[in-house]
Amino acid sequence: MIETFDVIVVGGGPAGGQTARNLSKLGHKVLLTERYESFADNNFSSAGMTLVPLDEFKIPQSVIGSYWKNLKIQCTKDEYAWTSDQNKGVVLDFGKLRQFLADEVKVNGGKVLMGHRYVKKKVIQDGIIIDFVNSANQKTVQYKAKLVVDATGPVRKVMYNNKDDQPQMVLGSGLEYLIKVDQETYNKYKDNLIFFLGHKWALQGYSWIFPMENKILKVGAGKVHIKAKDQDKTNKTTKKLTEKVIDEYIKPIDYEILDVHGGTLKYSPSIKDTFYKDRVVAVGDAISTVNPLGGEGIRYAMQSANLACEYIDSFLKTNQNTFDKYRKAWRKKNLLKWQICELSSKRVYIKYTDEQIENRMKFYHDNASYDEFLNMLFHFKFRKIGLRIIQVFKTKLSYKLSGKTF
Repeated sequence: MIETFDVIVVGGGPAGGQTARNLSKLGHKVLLTERYESFADNNFSSAGMTLVPLDEFKIPQSVIGSYWKNLKIQCTKDEYAWTSDQNKGVVLDFGKLRQFLADEVKVNGGKVLMGHRYVKKKVIQDGIIIDFVNSANQKTVQYKAKLVVDATGPVRKVMYNNKDDQPQMVLGSGLEYLIKVDQETYNKYKDNLIFFLGHKWALQGYSWIFPMENKILKVGAGKVHIKAKDQDKTNKTTKKLTEKVIDEYIKPIDYEILDVHGGTLKYSPSIKDTFYKDRVVAVGDAISTVNPLGGEGIRYAMQSANLACEYIDSFLKTNQNTFDKYRKAWRKKNLLKWQICELSSKRVYIKYTDEQIENRMKFYHDNASYDEFLNMLFHFKFRKIGLRIIQVFKTKLSYKLSGKTF
């Protein structure tokens, strides 16, 4: 006898965990599955964000690695800093966040299955049957559900079979070191979120330093693939850049590498992903929720989960398929912002020279308040800065026409 659920969520990341958390809280019978035995085994995410998501998703203090007050962008030549005496954001412990969401599922009466890898699906008249393989003993287990949620991230493993056609994708890779440093070094970085742009510290992407708990720093680099075949070369580049930031920028007296992790992102330009097909609903990176400019993914993955749950809950109660509205609602909310970010990322990460990057950052530093810049970088709200750009352009044009110097 196959155990049956209302919903099986495949993938225990922020999108999958939030989906299972919401649905179990609504009283649905939910199974959340994760391919690794522990959430600490798949801990890739820089997890830097503003304070907004803490209240938005009721994230507890226990999953916060550190708070940050200052934002710095180091270019090849100059550094541009926005500072505050108040906390502006957090760096989450990604593994603890995922564990928290899974624990919430269990508290709400759901089931969590660790160490089981998705293999295949079979759609039947009244539901869908999913096969998993136990990572420890390689035994296959089956479960049945009315719906399955694909939260497998950029691999989109449940939505698409191996030979299925997928939308055109842009690929990127990231590599991150978790390092333990001396107290003096840590104190220099503990209040700062630092990004690197320009060819000295990054290549077709950006690098970063994020603080975690005492004496722990996250240091990494991400790069857009010009061609899919360049992935191996890209991985070597991000490793070299990460080590360069550690050795030439941080310059710790000594450090210990606690973990090295990385991942590949597949992003659909203009969000052309499949949101629903044959009793499979996609959330998170499976619908390109990682922003192409800032890389912010956790908040938007969890937002996609919240939205999807509205339509999943409706389906389970009425048996009516309204998932086309799910896709339309998500695209209506995010498509224009994502398209603007796509254009900006191509310019900043691929087309711009170091001088152009410096000029762009100098303009933002001179003309945008800290909160305005954060809203653009993390929440992709461009209106105020856009109006500021127009005003500066008009002023320059006026001075030029009058023969005066700006």
